[in-house]
Amino acid sequence: MKNKPPKDERINASDRLVGANRLFERDVLMSEGPRREPRTRSSIIGDKKLTARDAVARAPKSETSKPVERSPRSERGASPIKRPSVKPSVVEKPRRVLQGDPLAVSEEKNLRRERGYGKISPQGAVSGVQQARSKVTRMLVYRGVGLLLLLSCFAGIAYFVSGPVTELLEKPLKSVAVEGQFQYLSKNRAMELITAEIDGDFLQLNLNRLKNVLQSDPWIEHVTLSRRWPDTLVVKITEQKPIARWDANGFLNQRGEIIRVSETDKLLGLPWLEGNEINAREILQQYQDVATLLRSRGLELIALRCDSKKSWRITLKNNVEIAIGREQVMEKLHRFVTVYDNFLSSVWGDVKAIDVRYTNGVSVRWVPDSAMAKKYLKADLAAVKTSVLNH
Repeated sequence: MKNKPPKDERINASDRLVGANRLFERDVLMSEGPRREPRTRSSIIGDKKLTARDAVARAPKSETSKPVERSPRSERGASPIKRPSVKPSVVEKPRRVLQGDPLAVSEEKNLRRERGYGKISPQGAVSGVQQARSKVTRMLVYRGVGLLLLLSCFAGIAYFVSGPVTELLEKPLKSVAVEGQFQYLSKNRAMELITAEIDGDFLQLNLNRLKNVLQSDPWIEHVTLSRRWPDTLVVKITEQKPIARWDANGFLNQRGEIIRVSETDKLLGLPWLEGNEINAREILQQYQDVATLLRSRGLELIALRCDSKKSWRITLKNNVEIAIGREQVMEKLHRFVTVYDNFLSSVWGDVKAIDVRYTNGVSVRWVPDSAMAKKYLKADLAAVKTSVLNH
């Protein structure tokens, strides 16, 4: 049996082999020169994957001879022990870099620090905070310059336009056009009111004040004012529409409002309404209903009165008075119209007054010394004589 070498000799032999391998790797690396391992950025060009490591030129790999293994000394008569050979670390063969490769050029540029920057991020660019600040500064500068240019434009426009605008504001008013239908208000009266308030130029005229002055007149209901280029004021006047007279110095318009006026000569042809001012609208509505019914028979109402007890009385054109009472005004008037159609229309000239406050008929008072009065008076006298003789 062969003698094995001592344990310490075997350890020394392995240590020597490992040391030789390390020396060989250092010699190979030193031949390539010192370099810094760049940050690897990979991209695919065609079917070949290139990295930043491929951009760095490396020395061609030289064939190296395997180190000579020295077997440890063996004792006499001992068979040598075979040790497994340790292969040195193989250095990668550098890949061929294509000329004009944009990836390699950009990666080489990223490896260099640019001059003029105090702080550089690991990617070789200015930090995000500085980029944001510079962007905000540029934006503020651009806005300031734009605002300055805008103000300059406005100032120039105002300078050139100020003259024509001043002439326009000082343009005098030359004519006034008054439009509308004048029945109760004279056109001369309207012109007097307008002329008293015109004290400015065409554009400086206070239209609101003029409108208030015109509408303060009781005969004017509404006023519309407008400017007509170049120097004319247009005044459109809408008069009040009187429906009936009220008391001695007023009238009711279409809304039942009482309008007080100083002159009532032009209102003499309107019917007369009388009653409590609180009930003015109700009286106007009752007048319109009664007048419509009587007009269908050719009768014209000239007066309608409502006393404090709400008792109604009307006067027709031939001064015939009709007492109606407080309730069922329209029902009683329909009964009167029936009697009028059947009997009274033929002797209407002899009628003095009519009372329709009864429930089943009407009472007629004749004109004294009229044919109907004499006829019914004789009949009444004959009836009286007959009753006396019978007694």
